[in-house]
Amino acid sequence: MHLLPYLLSPHPGHAAWLLQDNRGLRQGDPLSPYLFALVMEYFTCMMDTTVHSKRIVPLFRLVRPVVSHLIYADDLLVLLQPSMRGMRALSDIMEEFGRLSGLQLNREKSRVYFSSRCTQQEERAFALGVDRGELPVKYLGVPLTVNYAREQDCHSLVDFAQRRVEGWQAAGLSFGGRIELVRSVIAGITMFWLQSIQIPTATIRKVEAICADFIWRGGMHAISWDQLCRPQEEGGVGLRPLHAVRKAACVKMAWRFIKGGSLWAEWVANRYLRRTNFWACRIDNNFSVTFKAILRCLPVLQTAICMTMKDGTTTDLWLDPWLGSRSLLELLGGQLDREAGRGLTCSRIIRDGVWRPEGYPYTAQLAEEIRLITIDASQHEDSWSWAGPGTGGGSGLFCFRSCYDLVRTHHDRTEEVDFIWGRGLSEKCNYVHIDFYGVD
Repeated sequence: MHLLPYLLSPHPGHAAWLLQDNRGLRQGDPLSPYLFALVMEYFTCMMDTTVHSKRIVPLFRLVRPVVSHLIYADDLLVLLQPSMRGMRALSDIMEEFGRLSGLQLNREKSRVYFSSRCTQQEERAFALGVDRGELPVKYLGVPLTVNYAREQDCHSLVDFAQRRVEGWQAAGLSFGGRIELVRSVIAGITMFWLQSIQIPTATIRKVEAICADFIWRGGMHAISWDQLCRPQEEGGVGLRPLHAVRKAACVKMAWRFIKGGSLWAEWVANRYLRRTNFWACRIDNNFSVTFKAILRCLPVLQTAICMTMKDGTTTDLWLDPWLGSRSLLELLGGQLDREAGRGLTCSRIIRDGVWRPEGYPYTAQLAEEIRLITIDASQHEDSWSWAGPGTGGGSGLFCFRSCYDLVRTHHDRTEEVDFIWGRGLSEKCNYVHIDFYGVD
């Protein structure tokens, strides 16, 4: 980052030339995003310095890492406590940053949002120099709310699905074509929403109803939506019910959390899991809606993961499900004093890369199961591996298809499957047999 002072120097011929000169980069130049990232890194340094001097107090100042702002493309989201001093300090940062880089704040498009308990909102917004907005607000395509997304907050998703199907000529498309449009377009944008927020069940039902009406061209539904949303070998056409996709998305977020390595996972862990283990955490009313959904999916996640044991220093001996996707506390039942075993890791029963479970209240069979677990002493940190259904090759990498297959409802193979899909014809021709039932 030694290049940053040069790029952002106010002297002529430096950043001003790079960003404002007529000979600068054209729009769409592949170098432009890198230059923008370098410039915004300087803004991050300015924010960190101001936070360290306590002129700006972050919204969650007691949670580490401290998150004072987030940047996505050309969108900047600043999270701070709305004191008058902090508002003026942020305004000074934006003016100084604009003077050095040439990237000016667009005050007409910028808004400041306050919690309902904040007083003197107009005065604080005036100190910052931008207009006051009202939550919820659409950010990165999804509604940003204080507590949880309500049905009225998700109208844009329903409107998107409605506009899409109205723009398609259903009468001129085959049954297979309508299926593919729903699968690729509607399900695609809905997947983005489901992996970002918890969509209400009422919104999911509306989107599914729109898709079903489009598939059957507004006429009688010869086959129920539940049956359409089954794999072909179970008598459906391969669509996915959105309530199952929502649950799979929660399992995916839980997987990302236990894998760690991201700012989100570290922040959430320090916010909600200060004195408890993730696997032993119970739902609290103070938790966010998303984190509550993640905790509800732990029993499902537990059946699809396995621990790759290295030195055992990062795996909780009693609470983590490292023993055949089960925790030691679960296997031993009430034979353990929780307080006596709090904070112990698997390194306690590993000596020189060999299991040494002596001295603990195991049964002989359980001790033998522990000794059969492979220890990879070449590495120094334990890691989780994905072992869900349908994951071939043993790579241990997460697969959403495998995750969805884990949470969906399974059905027996029906007699109609061989009649529709087992005729040796192409999939396009096989769809004709289904579409025949939907003819008015």
